[in-house]
Amino acid sequence: MNKPRIIILGAGVAGLRIAEKLNNKLKPGEADLLLIDENDYHQLLYNLPKVFSYVFDDKEVKIPLVQLIDKISFKQVTVETTNPEENTVETSQGKIEYDILVSALGSHPAYFGLEGVRENSVTLSNYTGAMKVRESILQLYGEASDTDEVPMVVIGGAGFTGVEVAGALCEFIEDICMNLSLEVPDIKLHLVEASPSILPGWDEGLALEGARYLERKGVKLYLGEPVVEASEGRLKLRSGIILEPDLFIWTAGVEADPACSLLFEKRSRRIVVNEYLQQPEFDNVFILGDQACTVDFSDNPVPPNAHVAMGQADTVVNNIQAMLRGKPLRAFKFGRVGEVVTFGEEYALGTFFGVTFRGFVAKLMKRLIHLWYVYSIGGLQLVLEYL
Repeated sequence: MNKPRIIILGAGVAGLRIAEKLNNKLKPGEADLLLIDENDYHQLLYNLPKVFSYVFDDKEVKIPLVQLIDKISFKQVTVETTNPEENTVETSQGKIEYDILVSALGSHPAYFGLEGVRENSVTLSNYTGAMKVRESILQLYGEASDTDEVPMVVIGGAGFTGVEVAGALCEFIEDICMNLSLEVPDIKLHLVEASPSILPGWDEGLALEGARYLERKGVKLYLGEPVVEASEGRLKLRSGIILEPDLFIWTAGVEADPACSLLFEKRSRRIVVNEYLQQPEFDNVFILGDQACTVDFSDNPVPPNAHVAMGQADTVVNNIQAMLRGKPLRAFKFGRVGEVVTFGEEYALGTFFGVTFRGFVAKLMKRLIHLWYVYSIGGLQLVLEYL
């Protein structure tokens, strides 16, 4: 009798956790496990703002998969599409059959149909994109040392990613100016947000505190001012304000990876799943992480973040074991623990179980969470590399 094949798409937070846990928990010969990703490294996407440090070590953002999955079958290919009716995945190297599919491909930037935004912006959805932004800013300020003109950098979207990148970029620009003997500009960058506050949906008091901090650091805020159209070197906001950026960074939203999402119903641009994290029409397809739309107790979509992805991963591991062994599945339940938002290396704000933390304590908590996560995927030996 052939063993069932379990394919896991994506070696991000959710996919890697499932692969490691199933590899440890499945009985010998119970199933074949295959992890697929287009990269040969695991990306610490929550650490992407660290790319904007003058002295940067890429281990802060990516870890070679060979350090993490030496006992797990891995295939480095690009997923082009899935066909759940045939139980196959189409990849850049051909078709692969499965019995159980786990899709944790993550998300792509969402452009909301805005004219010219896709074509005239850069994004920060992965390590490669962040490095391109870093290189662009270094180039712009290198050119400024000859022209004395301050580059205009605009970030579209003041959610968690946009705010953390803004804080990191302020410090990065200060360091660049110091090293190039340039005068530090009063306005280092412009942050555009459609909502009336930064960090929409977060604690209003902390969001206001964070906005004031960014303004002190040299960020000009345009709140309640969505981008309505973009062209090369030009942005138009809803009120009619025109900005002429040298670099336009888009962080205003995400949608499910199209390799899987084209076939399925979506809500908030992410794939609808049932309480067991299955695609409702195909119970052998589990979808989780940033590409899945799960809801809280009020039926509101849960934010796509690493904490949620880890909880979803544990539910999927349990349910795959249950499916293989003929036992009942377990529903995913969202529990909000809290979040920490960093504003560069100098400041942070956070909430945990309703308690607010600021400054050094919040930064320390962020660091401890990072080390705990590194331990969860690579053990003590990997943690020692980050101390």
